[in-house]
Amino acid sequence: MDATRRRGLAALVATVLLAAATLALASVPPRPLRSVVTLVGSLGLRVAADWLAVVALLALAERVATAEESVTRAGVRRLALAVFVGGVAIEASSLARLVVESDPVATRVLVEGGAAAVQSGLFAAGLVVATAAGGATLREALGDRARAGLPMAPRERRLPRVDPGAVVRVARVLGAVAALWLGVELVTQLALGVPYVWLAVADAAVAALGGAVDYGVLAVAFLVLAADGADARTIVGGTAVVWLVLVVGGIAVAVLSAGLGVALIGATVTPMGAVEAAGMGLWPAPDSWTQLLATGTFLAGAVGLVVVQRTVPESDPEAAGARVEESRTTR
Repeated sequence: MDATRRRGLAALVATVLLAAATLALASVPPRPLRSVVTLVGSLGLRVAADWLAVVALLALAERVATAEESVTRAGVRRLALAVFVGGVAIEASSLARLVVESDPVATRVLVEGGAAAVQSGLFAAGLVVATAAGGATLREALGDRARAGLPMAPRERRLPRVDPGAVVRVARVLGAVAALWLGVELVTQLALGVPYVWLAVADAAVAALGGAVDYGVLAVAFLVLAADGADARTIVGGTAVVWLVLVVGGIAVAVLSAGLGVALIGATVTPMGAVEAAGMGLWPAPDSWTQLLATGTFLAGAVGLVVVQRTVPESDPEAAGARVEESRTTR
């Protein structure tokens, strides 16, 4: 199977799984067809942005596995830029009709929607960069075994094999992305004139942290599969672990949010009603769409990775190592 067909098959598998997950979430509990179509449209925006990131990661995985093309920082940046632009375009597509309207309400919605589109693109691109950066650190830590492609751990291993340096690298990249996300949010809120500035700052900071945690979990989970190999056992177990960690991470962020809300009430003139209206301190439901869609993103990427790993022909370790060395010298 050549590289083009392999990438196409992996992308098709990921697309089908994400589409099925979106349709299932929109259809349960049973809803009228019109409501299902509306929900698929709204959920599809988030899914489409993450789909671009998954396809980009599968393309990188295929390059590493075959060593047919050099994986350079410039190449990763181009992929991340494509994901960012695509994510922004997808999110902003629903705002096109508001451009011709002069209604102040439409203007506010347009500004908020444009900011949300940029923020969605930032985290989708950040997932690509963070996973690629963590993967580069992981390949260096694994040494020669990683040169022939994505390393496959012995089947008797029960614990994931991810170097702490790779996790730190992922956190650094997503921390920078979260800072950019926070900057966009604050500029937007201040431009629109929020009544309580400190509440807006705290709420935006918590939201940025929550996004960084969610995408950080996905990035590390993809690295675990790349290092230890993807099969039915690791996919099923990994999906359950990703869902659990996302829920626990969401609860931790909610606890921090509640503490900030109490501090705002005591240290500023922010009333309790405003803090409650902002939703600070609310625990995420384990079956919320945010948690389930993120888990579905991991599942789709994991199955796509199986396609990549199982269809890559056995390559010559010396030739593959030479290509990886070439890619390192070009960075």
